Amino acid sequence: MGTPATATAKRKRVAKPPEERRKDILDAAAEVFARKGIADARIEEITTLAEVSKGTFYLYFKTKDEAAAALWERHMDNFAGVGEKILGDTDVPLGRRLVDVLESLCRFALDHADLHQVLYDGAGAQEVHAAANERLIGMIAAAAQEGVTSGEVTCQQPDMMARALFHGFCGAVTDAITGFAPLSHEEVVTASGHMTRAVFGLKETGRG
Repeated sequence: MGTPATATAKRKRVAKPPEERRKDILDAAAEVFARKGIADARIEEITTLAEVSKGTFYLYFKTKDEAAAALWERHMDNFAGVGEKILGDTDVPLGRRLVDVLESLCRFALDHADLHQVLYDGAGAQEVHAAANERLIGMIAAAAQEGVTSGEVTCQQPDMMARALFHGFCGAVTDAITGFAPLSHEEVVTASGHMTRAVFGLKETGRG
């Protein structure tokens, strides 16, 4: 008797637009890299998870490192996008936006800690990271300056305070991730809100 068709049939590949296919590959790479690291990850693991052929992978990326660089750029763009979305929502009071943005950025970094650690040392990663940080600091500083003008924020040198606040909590997040300081993720997020209110002279609730 012949082998049943269902036993030998390969899964049909679904045609997708290039950007969607690229996203599938990067999503799979993120999972594999976070679990195994870039050096120990195999392209076959990524393509199997993404349900594409190795040939399809090479249509988008020449190497694992190139995929890692693209993934890092997307990761940092998403990170900056968190801040951009919150600070751009003018329906929310400015004080609440300032508190929410620091809390949300801390939470994003902590939630994606494994991927961040794996990708951070890649070629060009620090330049991309620095650019995203500067983008966020600029947005936070602009919002703080707006608050000073309107009287919602009480703060000397809002640009410098925004920079110190942002980098301070980048350090706290790193300490929490590495275990250098015995901090729970929620403690870091909560503290970022308290510190934001203190730095910018906001009401403790941060909701008005």
